[in-house]
Amino acid sequence: MSKIVIKVGSNLLVKKNGEINKSYIIELARIISNLKKADNTIILITSGARAAGYGKAQKAHVEEALYIKQALCAIGQVQLMKLYETAFDMYDEKVAQILINRNDFGDRNRFLNLRNTVTGLIEMGFIPIANENDTVSTEEITFGDNDLLAAMTAVGWKADYLILMSSIEGILDEDGEIIRVFNPETRLKKMSSSSWGTGGIETKINAGITAATTGIKVCICDGKKLENITGFLSGQNTGTTFEPGKIPSSRKAWIGFLSSSAGKITVNEGAVKAIISKKSLLPVGITGVGGRFDSGDVIEVKDQTGKSVGRGMVNFSSDETLKIMGHQSEDLKVLLGKEGPKVYIHADNFWINE
Repeated sequence: MSKIVIKVGSNLLVKKNGEINKSYIIELARIISNLKKADNTIILITSGARAAGYGKAQKAHVEEALYIKQALCAIGQVQLMKLYETAFDMYDEKVAQILINRNDFGDRNRFLNLRNTVTGLIEMGFIPIANENDTVSTEEITFGDNDLLAAMTAVGWKADYLILMSSIEGILDEDGEIIRVFNPETRLKKMSSSSWGTGGIETKINAGITAATTGIKVCICDGKKLENITGFLSGQNTGTTFEPGKIPSSRKAWIGFLSSSAGKITVNEGAVKAIISKKSLLPVGITGVGGRFDSGDVIEVKDQTGKSVGRGMVNFSSDETLKIMGHQSEDLKVLLGKEGPKVYIHADNFWINE
C-alpha cells in the first residue's frame, strides 16, 4: 500500500474558454478510484477554481481586482467540486473538500489538526481533494501555485509518491531534451508559464526538490496523458523524476519545510561547525538577533555572511536571546533570573540545509 499525492493543474482541468473539462475529470476519477481499490491512499490536489469561476461568471478579463478574483474562486470551487463528486460517484467513491492556507502548515497546532482531518477522512473511506483557499488568501499567506501546496501536503502526510501533472512533459535541459532524473547542476531551458496557471517551471522544481529531500519520490509529467500516473507508480519514467533522499523525522520535516519562520539569528563560525556536526546550538555562538519571537517558535539561522545554515525551534524568546547571546550556558540562570534550558536550539529540533 502506498500513500500518493496527485496534483492536477488548471490548464488540464479547464479549457481555454473557462469551461471545465468534464471528460478529463471523469477519467482522472476512474484512475484514482482504481488506485484506491488496490489499497493505496490518495490525496488529490486540484487547481482550476479561479479559471472555472471566470467561465461560470463569464468574466472576460483575467486582470481583475483581488476581491473580484477571490469571489470568482468561490464561484469556481462550487462548480469544480460538483463535478468531482459526480465523477467519483460513478466509481462508488466518496470525496471531501479541504481548503488550505499557507498558515495552516506554518502553525504546528493547525498543521496537526489538518493532518488529523486528512487521517479521519481516509479512515472513513473518503478521498480528500485539496485546494488553496483562494477566497481568503492574500499575498502574505498564498502558496502562489498548487505545486507547492502539493509538495507541502506530501511532506506533512509523509507520502511515498508525489505526481505533479502539468501541461509540460517534464523539465527540459537547454537543448530541449527531457531530463529523466533531475540534477540541480543541469542547465535548463527557459519556459514561460501557461495561460491559467500561476506558477512557472521554477515553482515545480522547488516543489520536487522539497518533497524528494524528505524521502518522497516525485514525478513531473504530461498531465494530458493520465496513463502517466499508473506508469510512474509501476516504475516507468514518464517525465522528470526526483529521486527520494533520506527520510527525516516528522518533526524535522515540519521545521525544515512547513513551518513559518518567526525571526532569525546570526551565529559565528564555531557555531556553524557545531550545527553541521549535528550538535545543539549554544547561546555563546549567537552574534545577532532579528525579529520578535517566543520560545517554541521556529527561526532562521544564518552565518556571518548571511547564508542560511538551517531552521530550528528555539528554547528562548527574542528578548531573552538579546540577554544571553555570546554567553556560556552556565551563566544563563544569572542572566535570566530563572532556571531553564542550557541549549538554545536542540539538535533534534534543527533542520540543516544541505
